[in-house]
Amino acid sequence: MQEIERGNVRNPACPGRQLFDLVTARWAALVLVDLQDGPQRWSELRRRAGGVSDKMLAQTLRDLETGGLITRTVLNSRPPTVQYDLTDLARGATTALQHLQDWAEEHTSDYDHHRRTHTPLG
Repeated sequence: MQEIERGNVRNPACPGRQLFDLVTARWAALVLVDLQDGPQRWSELRRRAGGVSDKMLAQTLRDLETGGLITRTVLNSRPPTVQYDLTDLARGATTALQHLQDWAEEHTSDYDHHRRTHTPLG
């Protein structure tokens, strides 16, 4: 039986740390959750992300593709259309990210209240 090697994301030299950082990056997490709904085009991803610049979306999509988390497919159409989709590797992460998104949305008022009433030390 082959032993499964597990990384240690607290070790900066661990490739698992790079994967963790990629998945939890601001725009990457939003893109991955959005792609749970199926393949999407650039304009759909930009619209859904809300506030991402073209440069940051392009970099995020490149990083996710390089990391094996999304695929980029050029469709044979006029003009050519590009769509992005999750890989099997990414599907496990999107479940956890969706739970995190749901939690953040559920606790928005708690967070907002704390920020308005909390006095920082110092």
